[in-house]
Amino acid sequence: MICWTIEAALQANVSTKIVVTSDDPEVLNLLSQYPDNVIGVNRDPDLASDSASTFDVVRDVIAREEQAGSHPETIILLQPTSPLRQSEDIRNAVEIFRRGGGESVVSVCKVDHPLAWCGQVDPDGKLHGLNLKTPRRSQEYPADYRLNGAVYVVGVNTVKEHGSLFSDSLLACVMPREHSIDIDEEMDFELSRLMLEKRIAKSQR
Repeated sequence: MICWTIEAALQANVSTKIVVTSDDPEVLNLLSQYPDNVIGVNRDPDLASDSASTFDVVRDVIAREEQAGSHPETIILLQPTSPLRQSEDIRNAVEIFRRGGGESVVSVCKVDHPLAWCGQVDPDGKLHGLNLKTPRRSQEYPADYRLNGAVYVVGVNTVKEHGSLFSDSLLACVMPREHSIDIDEEMDFELSRLMLEKRIAKSQR
């Protein structure tokens, strides 16, 4: 998954430096096969724990870059758990960021079903929160979108001023659902594997 992400970043050709941060020597050793602009950062153990946040890791990379005399203006965050993301998705997000004034952009995809059909199940098994007073067909509801975790573009000043990857004015980069699988469990991994195999087979025809 790391390699798919690095290759998509290289093909997008929108950044002069690609930073891979990890506490795993096996991951960092993979970087020798890539150009010199792909560099590794040995992540501190406290930033590799289950309680560490993605924001803390991004802030650490910015601090390291500044200590080394580099002063990045924009961060493009690509999480390896989105291996179906393609280079054009990254370029689209960056273009939206540039046109929108340079605060922050997140990738999203259309949800499967209307939010009116979603609710919560309490300990007694009762379902709450659905809005079914005026039942409609799914295609009659307005489209809803969710974060897909594939691409984040944010200005470094926004990171420092807001303490977040999200500005008050957040722009969306809409991605196809087939590019938007976020691997959280084995089923996601197997589905991604099948779709990647299909993509490779199609490219070899």
